[in-house]
Amino acid sequence: MKISTDSIILSKRHRVLWQIIYWIFASLTLLFVFSNSQYDFAVRVAVSIAICATSFGVSSFINYILIPKYLFGGKLFKFIYLLLFSVLFSVWINLLSIIFILWYTSSYFPGSSLPNRTDLMLLISGSFLMITFAAIIHFIKETYSKIIERNRAEQQKTETELKLQEAKLKLLQGQLHPHFLFNMLNNLYGLWIENSKSTPDVILKLSSLLDYMLYECDKDKVPLKNELQFINNYIELERLRHDDRLKVEVHIPEILDNYSIAPLILFCFVENAFKHGANKTSGDSSIAINLKIKNELLVFDVQNSFVNNSEPKTSNGVGLKNQKERLNLIYPESHKLELVSSNGIYSATLTLKLN
Repeated sequence: MKISTDSIILSKRHRVLWQIIYWIFASLTLLFVFSNSQYDFAVRVAVSIAICATSFGVSSFINYILIPKYLFGGKLFKFIYLLLFSVLFSVWINLLSIIFILWYTSSYFPGSSLPNRTDLMLLISGSFLMITFAAIIHFIKETYSKIIERNRAEQQKTETELKLQEAKLKLLQGQLHPHFLFNMLNNLYGLWIENSKSTPDVILKLSSLLDYMLYECDKDKVPLKNELQFINNYIELERLRHDDRLKVEVHIPEILDNYSIAPLILFCFVENAFKHGANKTSGDSSIAINLKIKNELLVFDVQNSFVNNSEPKTSNGVGLKNQKERLNLIYPESHKLELVSSNGIYSATLTLKLN
């Protein structure tokens, strides 16, 4: 707070200093440029000071009341009206000041050389020039300050939105882990009930999956090949749990390029295929997983069969809902998700722009 107050005081001091310098320069300009050297110097000084004082008052009124309150406030008609009024008022004040100075000089200093009408009109014109120049400088300065302030506000707004998006993304990503663990614990419980011999292998592979989720998935991006290896391990884990009635076809090419991807962005669709397909039917079922990459465009397609009474929902579910929100946050305007359910086949196709 002290730093902010000190900066405000310093700014005001600079403004006052520049005001003093400007109006000293304006007074000297009126005295030596716009006044006629043929009449008395004392009269020239008095008239120049009087006109400069009036110009300073009018300029302050324009710069600190009319411009910020009416021009920047969008009240253009009132601004023009009050501007014309201030100009006419300054002419009236200048005339009264000049008349008084000339009367005083002629009364107490008879024989002094006085300015004529042309000289006075030239001085008043010079004062308007000083007022106009001061208003232009102030307008440019205030406009630039407002641009800087607006850019700073937009930057702060953008940073705040990014932080909110990052927090929301972390929350969504954190929700994926409990969702996955819940499903896998249910599966382990089922294997234990059945006294399956594959239970130790399932626990071992599950440990490998958890290692990846705990130590890799907290990053913004992971190598695509690591993500696909995680998916392959999960598929092998599911194969241990199912018999030959489940047919799984996987077509994932070996990734040699240094592509990166958001962690677990593909996994949700594979998990859903097993959850809504093989896990909900006692008969034959099939799952087909295909991945293609061309010109940094990834197409990931997952299809699974289902029975009519267990048709997967295309918009509900914690995992799928979170995944849609993550895609919108991480890959805005650079992804396309198609969910289709037809003739006993549920298909999820994700098209993603890599890098």
